[in-house]
Amino acid sequence: GRTKELAQFMEVPNRLESTTTIDSLQFQHNRTSTEVIFVSGRAGSGKSRLLNKCSDFLSTQGWLVFSEKFNRGVEYQSQGILCSLFDKIVKKLIRMKVGDDQQDEEYSRRISKALSDSLDDSSLCSLAAYLPSIFELIDYNCKKQSAVEQANFSHWKLVFLLTQFMYVLLELDRPIMLVLDDLQWADASTINLVLGNILDSVSNSLYAHRILFVVLYRDNEVCDEHPLVAQLVRLRQSESVKIKEMPLSTFSKGDICSMIASELRLTTRIVAELGGIVHRKSSGNILFAVEVLNSMVRNSVIHFSLKLCRYQWDWDNISSLKTEENVASFIITTISTLQPKFLQTLRILSCFGYNIDVAILCLLDTSCIVPFGGIRNPLRYLVDIGIIEMAGSLVSFTHDLIQQHVYEGIALPQRQNLHFGIGVFLGSKTTFNAAATGPGIYSLEFGIDQMYISESKIDGDFIISERSLLSIATDHINCAGPEFIVDQKQRILFARWNLKVAKELSATSNFRCALHYYKKGIQFIGHDVWIHSNETGDQELCLDLYEGAAAASSATSDLATVEYFVNIVFRNVHFERSLNAWVILIVSLESSGKYAEILEKGVNLLRRLNFDIPASPPSPKEIKDSLVTTLRIASQFRIEHIKTSYHSTGILNQDKRNIHNKNLFKIFDAIVIATYNTSSPYLPLLAFEMMQYSLRNEFYEPEAAIAYAGFGYFNIMLRNDFKSGKYWANVALEMLKQYTISTAARVKWIIHAQIMIWFIPLEDTRRNLLEIAKTSMKLGDFLTEIYAIRLSSRCAFFGGENLSIFSQLNIRNLKNTVKYNTTQGTETAVLDQIMADELRGENSNPFKVFKGLINNEDDLFKRASLTNNTSSMMNVQYRRFFSSFWKGDYDAAESSSKVLLSLRMTNLLLIYFTFYRGLIAFRRYREDHSEDKLRNGFDVIIKIESWLQHSPSLFENKLLLLNAEEQASLPNIDKAKSLYLSSIKSAKDCGRVHEQGLACELMGQFLLTVANDRPQAMIHMKNAHTCYLQWGAFGKAAELAEEHGLDTSSVSPTGKSSKHARDVDIFY
Repeated sequence: GRTKELAQFMEVPNRLESTTTIDSLQFQHNRTSTEVIFVSGRAGSGKSRLLNKCSDFLSTQGWLVFSEKFNRGVEYQSQGILCSLFDKIVKKLIRMKVGDDQQDEEYSRRISKALSDSLDDSSLCSLAAYLPSIFELIDYNCKKQSAVEQANFSHWKLVFLLTQFMYVLLELDRPIMLVLDDLQWADASTINLVLGNILDSVSNSLYAHRILFVVLYRDNEVCDEHPLVAQLVRLRQSESVKIKEMPLSTFSKGDICSMIASELRLTTRIVAELGGIVHRKSSGNILFAVEVLNSMVRNSVIHFSLKLCRYQWDWDNISSLKTEENVASFIITTISTLQPKFLQTLRILSCFGYNIDVAILCLLDTSCIVPFGGIRNPLRYLVDIGIIEMAGSLVSFTHDLIQQHVYEGIALPQRQNLHFGIGVFLGSKTTFNAAATGPGIYSLEFGIDQMYISESKIDGDFIISERSLLSIATDHINCAGPEFIVDQKQRILFARWNLKVAKELSATSNFRCALHYYKKGIQFIGHDVWIHSNETGDQELCLDLYEGAAAASSATSDLATVEYFVNIVFRNVHFERSLNAWVILIVSLESSGKYAEILEKGVNLLRRLNFDIPASPPSPKEIKDSLVTTLRIASQFRIEHIKTSYHSTGILNQDKRNIHNKNLFKIFDAIVIATYNTSSPYLPLLAFEMMQYSLRNEFYEPEAAIAYAGFGYFNIMLRNDFKSGKYWANVALEMLKQYTISTAARVKWIIHAQIMIWFIPLEDTRRNLLEIAKTSMKLGDFLTEIYAIRLSSRCAFFGGENLSIFSQLNIRNLKNTVKYNTTQGTETAVLDQIMADELRGENSNPFKVFKGLINNEDDLFKRASLTNNTSSMMNVQYRRFFSSFWKGDYDAAESSSKVLLSLRMTNLLLIYFTFYRGLIAFRRYREDHSEDKLRNGFDVIIKIESWLQHSPSLFENKLLLLNAEEQASLPNIDKAKSLYLSSIKSAKDCGRVHEQGLACELMGQFLLTVANDRPQAMIHMKNAHTCYLQWGAFGKAAELAEEHGLDTSSVSPTGKSSKHARDVDIFY
């Protein structure tokens, strides 16, 4: 009855298949979009049947088809269901690996090798947490991860791992179809993960045509605010994803007739009248229509005639056949006629949802919960009458509406009792207790003889892990509810079950599901348990549940819920026991960008912990005194001693004191980031206190590395001691050698951004930062990824890479900040893009990412002023300063510089801010002969001279240009000319084409205004014009040509990059 829709559906896979015949070189220039089919309709409209028909056909054509169905009322399980879909792919590859088909075996082998090559050991171990079957496919022994590494799981790490897994699959030549059935019942996070993050990433692949996503949903169960609708609206506007929407209405009379004719092998003319009756009785609902026909067959109204050799029907009985008004009533009526043992079996099945694993049924068959005589005969009968069906290791209802009505038909007390009995029985089969350390395995050796259902056979043994068994048992106890269980000891026990399940889910970053179990555990213990928890010994249980709920809420970016749970902890435990809750709160505030609040709460917290932190911002004397104390303590240690102490501590040292110190430094880390982003004077004092604490307590774990990096940074910034700064940075790197956790990535970002930038070429810094961004992306540490990409793009900009490269990196960073919902990061990327657009003579309108909330820079500055957002105001001033400098608007640049002098900035910005400020000072002196301007210029020269010894390649051409400007200002014409030419040559030798162009432009201006040599001036102006074109600054080049009347007719605009530009790794 769906031949038209079937043809429409098949148009898409047929089109994708034809794409594979396109020549690979041609395809790279004419890449097709990722395609998604949305099939919508009410329950019983035939969505699943249509999809099954298409899937069966495509499977015969070499497609790999995988589907998963989401369940009503258990949204918290959505991520697990999605991971199950991907694990099905792995299991299929395992079967192909050991099968008889040589092509399948080769395909599986190539996938296995590609996964091993594309994912490092840490990523493979992490992927195994989501896809447990992966190590059956890949021959690899995963070492047990430390608790530190396990804590590194996050939503964005899951995104990275699943997209990398998809990339590997798509690189090979087998088309894949992924089906998400009843997606309207998934939670928002999972919908956004698959239709947002994964789909967007896959669409960027060269092989996007090799996958087809199919989404089935009930359009009458979603509203305009539903996340599925929001994604659908977004995808309709997408250029990289092509969607096909297929709404299925109820079956027409003709559809019903076609279906009956096909099933009975008769012509539509013969069945037309019968089809009309069925259509009228079922109102076109396919599920209802099928049940009406089945009832006719069961009651012999439709029967096979040996005389006619075809099916025929009794018109009198058809006319008198009574049917219900709707499918729900029909199902209820059908079920009510079942014998008690069949009805009891059906009710037990309905308590598990839409389907149940055969392994669980085998286990239940040994209990007193099932009808007398066991469950096998009732199952056989229910399969025969079409209420349930068997596929593989699953027993399922033939439609979820049947399960729904069976379940809702059980009286509440009876339903609670049934859930409780199932939960207690299954839980009794586990070895879980408070000291359980690892999962067990139950092998249910019920073979074919014991589980024979109708014509379906179940081959082999059925295995279920204790972890899964405990999770299922806990679900049933939760369905019974705490109000059903009056015994407090039992409630405490079931709270521990929930805690155990929640911790295991948190370990694999399934935080929304974990939060569900943490909350259920809290419901079982009750809010009054805190009062008596000391006497009963249950305070640890309370603390674990509330802190776990807070941590899971933090991982899902729900700050309000985090605050709710941690505040309960703060009210009910001693301060010394609440440090972990403080860590969760501070880290959550950091993820939300609430730096001022972190600073306020963090300083108060450290004072309560007896750190020598003043209540008000420290004075210069207090900072100096703390520095002197830190230097005295640090002088007693050597890196060899730190290495020895660190390695003797051991990577897995998890004693209470060590955990306390780790938590303490996590708080320090967040507060340091907050002080940096708010330009707070607390920053150096915090760095010194961290360093003193680490050295005094001999705590050299990776969490403490940030203290050593910070101490190195302030040795440079406050003491101008570059040697010590580099020394302590190397100590921090030594502490991080064995770790790839997010703490390590962040500290490495600080070291390369703030310390090593003084000692190595910008090109090397840029590459190091890209590596840090890659590592952070793998770890799901999106904040460090954003920081690293941002600074890497700025290294490309200030290092003279072609501006198109800078724009590519920055636009990627802009997309990341929007994806990760980091407003401040988005603002910074937008401002950087404006600066690049002005130089390139373009207008990409980056403010459009704010969707009308912020339309221009003035709006952004006003908003930042109203909210006292120092960081945003500072970023606006940076942009204005650098843009004004390149425009030659020195008045505006000088105005912005006065504001920036009082603010803290990254050392990259400090270097170029200082350099440009010196050039401006000399230019302004030649205009108004102000001695202050000249002194400012001299001060900059002295500073650059002190920096030169650490990185001659970075500072030589800058110092030469500043000296040239100094001599031009005195004026000393001959010496100025020589210095300009030396600066030009130095910049050229270092491959910094933009600074070569700047030196040429400034020499041309000098020759025009001071030396009065216009012919030579124009030569240098034309050279500057050429350099700017090579830099990609077409707008700057055009302005220069217009200002000086340059003849550019013989100049061909080019985007040729500097000699290092070809090394850029755009890895996304």
